[in-house]
Amino acid sequence: MTERDTKQKEKKKFRLAEKFGGLPVILLAVAGILLLFSGGGPFGGGSKKESAESDPTAYRLALENELAALCSEVRGVGRVSVMITLKEGERTDYSGAKVSSVSPPSVLGAAIVCDGGGNAETRAELTRLVAGLLGIGSNRITVAERRP
Repeated sequence: MTERDTKQKEKKKFRLAEKFGGLPVILLAVAGILLLFSGGGPFGGGSKKESAESDPTAYRLALENELAALCSEVRGVGRVSVMITLKEGERTDYSGAKVSSVSPPSVLGAAIVCDGGGNAETRAELTRLVAGLLGIGSNRITVAERRP
C-alpha cells in the first residue's frame, strides 16, 4: 500500500464518520446494538419486577399488604388482616399492533378482620376508607371483629 492509498482510506473514514454525525454517534449506535443483544433493550426478556406486576396473585398480595398497613393506622383498629378478591386478570388494550394501555385486575370485594371490628364507628370508618381506595361499593366490603 502506498502513502497515497492510505490517505485516501483515511479521507473515506473521515467522510463516513462526518456523514453520520461523528464518532460519538457511531459509538452510541454500537452500544445500542450491544444492549439489544444483551437483553436489556425493548426486545429483552423483561425484568422480574415486570413479571410480578403482571401476576394477579402478586398484585393481590401487594394490595392486601398495603391496605392492611393503612387500616392498622386507623384509631381503634389494632391488629388487622385483609383479604381481597379480584374480578378479572390484567387487561391489555391494543391500538393496532401497539399496546395502548394495561389495566390491573378489578377488585371484586374486600374482607377485613381486626381487633376493633366490633365497634360500629370503626366498621363504618374502615368501610369508607376501603371503598374510596378500591373504588368499590360498601356492599362489597365486610369488616369483622377478630376473635380474642
